[in-house]
Amino acid sequence: MELIAGARDKRDLTTIDEFLSRCRVARLTGSIGSAAYALLKSYAKSHGLQVFDSLVAATAMEEGLTLVSRNRKHYQMIAGLELEVPEYYQ
Repeated sequence: MELIAGARDKRDLTTIDEFLSRCRVARLTGSIGSAAYALLKSYAKSHGLQVFDSLVAATAMEEGLTLVSRNRKHYQMIAGLELEVPEYYQ
């Protein structure tokens, strides 16, 4: 959903669909929803964390995954989140 929200046009949507077809899909569970809620309570007002970003971060944390994002600002403050920013964006 986060990728779709950032798509500029139908070509982007096609690229996103092709990319996601090669990825493992994590299911949104109650524990991910609860973790996202807790992240929003902790960081929405102080750091501007948005709903989609909280869901992305909570999913990565609950699944034990490293979140790869070029947007360090949205995630750097989240304790316990394994974040990797590609070198070409640092």
